[in-house]
Amino acid sequence: MKRWQGSCIGAFLVLLIGGGSLIFFVPFGGAMIAGIPPVFDKLTARVLCPNATEYSYNDYGSPPIDSTNPSGGTGHFTELTCTYKDGSQKTFPNEEVALKGLAASFTVAGICGGLAVLFFMVLAAIIGARLVTLKTPTVTS
Repeated sequence: MKRWQGSCIGAFLVLLIGGGSLIFFVPFGGAMIAGIPPVFDKLTARVLCPNATEYSYNDYGSPPIDSTNPSGGTGHFTELTCTYKDGSQKTFPNEEVALKGLAASFTVAGICGGLAVLFFMVLAAIIGARLVTLKTPTVTS
């Protein structure tokens, strides 16, 4: 076996296992990022208003989710207000904050997972190439 073959086998095995595990890590990683409010809020603000100098969240309202059952759960609404250098402000509604924030969370989880798989692929390719022993032809006299 040649060194490049060992390198390809190592990289392929990591790609097979690591790529398959991304199906698990991306959804759970994105949910973990969304579950940490300071990280989620900062990430969402960076996505919605990247040029803003300041941002603030306004949490308001807790109406019942089901109007026929007032003892049930309540809703939560959030608005993001971004302030720019010139003093102008822009407000983003609850739906936009939620959807784009979740999309950013899952994107960050996917990028981090992909970079980890890429790193381990390169590492496995290097190890695979070093483990291969070259056969030297024997010369008989």
